[in-house]
Amino acid sequence: MIVRSNRRTQQAVNTPASVVALTGKTLQTTGVRDALSLARDIPGLMAESTSGSTNPRYRLRGIGTNDFSANMTTAVGVSEDEVFLDSGASQGTPIYDLDHVEIFRGPQGTLQGKNTTAGMVSYYTKKPTNTLDGYVRGTAGNYGLWGEEGAIGGPIIKDKLMARFAIVNRRMDGQYYNGTHKNPTGGYQYYDMRGQILAKPVDNFSILVKAHLGRNRTEVPIDHVGLLEGGADAQGYAQTSRRNIQNNGRTDATTRRAGLSVNARYEFENGWSLSNIFALEWNHFNVFSDDDASPAAVDYQENIGGVARVLSNEIRVASPQNRKIRYIGGVYYLRNMMQSSSQQPLYSPTDFGVNGNASSFNINTQDAAVFSALSFDLTRRLTLDIGGRFTSENRSANGEAWAYNTLAADPYYTGNRALTYINTNTGTFIDPATGQSLSGPPLKKTFNRDSEDASLKYRFSHGIIGYLRYARGFRTGNYNTYVATASDFSLYNPEVLTDYEGGVKARLWHGKAQLNLSGFHYDYNNMQVTILQNTGTHTTNAARAVSNGFEFEGQVRPLENVFTSFGVSYQDAHYTSFRNASAPTPFNGGNPVDLSGQPLERAPHITTNFLLSYKIPVSFGDFTIQTDWRYTSRYRFQAWSDVHPSTPAPFLSSPQTQALVRNAFSQKPVITGNVRLAWHSVDEKTEVAVWLHNITNQMTYTNAFGEFFNRNISRYPGDLRSFGFEVMRSL
Repeated sequence: MIVRSNRRTQQAVNTPASVVALTGKTLQTTGVRDALSLARDIPGLMAESTSGSTNPRYRLRGIGTNDFSANMTTAVGVSEDEVFLDSGASQGTPIYDLDHVEIFRGPQGTLQGKNTTAGMVSYYTKKPTNTLDGYVRGTAGNYGLWGEEGAIGGPIIKDKLMARFAIVNRRMDGQYYNGTHKNPTGGYQYYDMRGQILAKPVDNFSILVKAHLGRNRTEVPIDHVGLLEGGADAQGYAQTSRRNIQNNGRTDATTRRAGLSVNARYEFENGWSLSNIFALEWNHFNVFSDDDASPAAVDYQENIGGVARVLSNEIRVASPQNRKIRYIGGVYYLRNMMQSSSQQPLYSPTDFGVNGNASSFNINTQDAAVFSALSFDLTRRLTLDIGGRFTSENRSANGEAWAYNTLAADPYYTGNRALTYINTNTGTFIDPATGQSLSGPPLKKTFNRDSEDASLKYRFSHGIIGYLRYARGFRTGNYNTYVATASDFSLYNPEVLTDYEGGVKARLWHGKAQLNLSGFHYDYNNMQVTILQNTGTHTTNAARAVSNGFEFEGQVRPLENVFTSFGVSYQDAHYTSFRNASAPTPFNGGNPVDLSGQPLERAPHITTNFLLSYKIPVSFGDFTIQTDWRYTSRYRFQAWSDVHPSTPAPFLSSPQTQALVRNAFSQKPVITGNVRLAWHSVDEKTEVAVWLHNITNQMTYTNAFGEFFNRNISRYPGDLRSFGFEVMRSL
């Protein structure tokens, strides 16, 4: 495949880095429809959420974030058509009419928009061409699944003006049942549309204008694990069925997104090119949560949300690609105006369980960077790539947090204030428990950082290369805006990851087999770790962590009609020094825990993927049967959950309860598989397919958090077994 991770078109087999590329057709056949399901196809990639597909969080090689606030910064960057999506809520884009997706493992500190420490997921949509083409696809299945999708594109003025329009609409009722509200839950409804116009007024100049608009709404099921006898919580509720849950509060999550981008490119006669990529992105994120996951009268619930307005512009110059010395460089600017808010009707810091807590903060981010990358053909076989980037990022914050008197008729109304304990405009920072004044964080901070990478590639023979790579990236500092007390509003520092890796890529057997092997060592300093407390989250800087591992993956076509792909990822990611980590108060009596030597959260030692496809030609077309499988070893959801506490609260002190906590905050080893049978017409323009997902009906979870004050743990269950069919017709 041709990839663009280094901002040049290059075969994936010749890229000196660990890169996975999948076509849009492959994603369609394996049932990938959004960011969460993408992880099923990529070894070492994890995706999780507490709000369905509206606000996904990626991890690569064990590195990511557990922050679900609107103000989070991601360790795995996401871009669409070379536009960096800075807001986490904007990264939940549906996957449709896609040319391909690239997953670049390792720090991205040179060419990929903002700096990231774990890697990049880059989506490339299908572009307008001079050929009239398009398709329509209909999908239906159990649990009320129904979907429509289509695209059409082609010339308006041949060679001068082309356009493409694509749209998707999909809904499902949900695989779980809410016995309190008497309706299904876990379902979703989303639509998304995009239009693109490509103009070429002269041969060496092109301008691509793209606009998109969409909405994604998910009913998020929340599972209940009681910590008292019989599985009960402090209010006496015990869930009796995994499928029949009893959330009496709202659990819906909604994201609205829109954007406009203009990508202009001028080709000079000497082969140099000048590109300018301008983009405006907007999204609104809102999620309700029934925190106690029960029908109890004392209803612990909350609402968090935010609005992001992002402007970015990149100017890039590139030398001709056929020279011995090649250059790419430019400047980048991004501004993100983020408003983050929360309402928690019973979480008052002055009378918890009776009244509420609310906050509203504005975070203004300005990121400016200059970057350069050089490639040298030292010999006919040996190539050196070096790159560097200097970033200056300024963050400023303002806002307030307050306790309010909760109205039974409207628990999310926050206007009846009882105590404003943070107000940045007046310099108010008060400890709600004592009334004493506190010192707040600086309200403006500039982070200046350099990052760099270098790789050495050697061509052993045609189709076989080896490479060594060094890369250093950073994730910028930020503010904690999901607060329960004045001390929660704080500023944490950037994290830095240094990567040392090497690999071999080989195309063998006359092109019938492609094998890739890579190994890496990560040295992680000042790591940002998000701890879910009793109420809210708190991100802090850990001391140090390391990750060592490898990926082995390949594609083989032993016969003309047989295709198989596989991947194995191994990683040992753990904290090397983190002796003063925070944890929810009852877990260890309010004392810190020592996480030194403990594995990182959501970092399974092993993930494997396997796909087998067999095409059977017949006189009226062909049948293709395909099955794909994924194995994931055990991993935990929270940094502290596998630690044996030294001073736990009495209700958590027994070995049985501590084992229950460890199990509830982890995903056990799991194997999931899908199967698909499709018929294609002789002209390959019609496809009729039936599919079965999660064949063995494995119960999986994407996250968990502890309502220890209510003596329960709330978990987020994943997709169960489902089946359906789809019909597609191409022009």
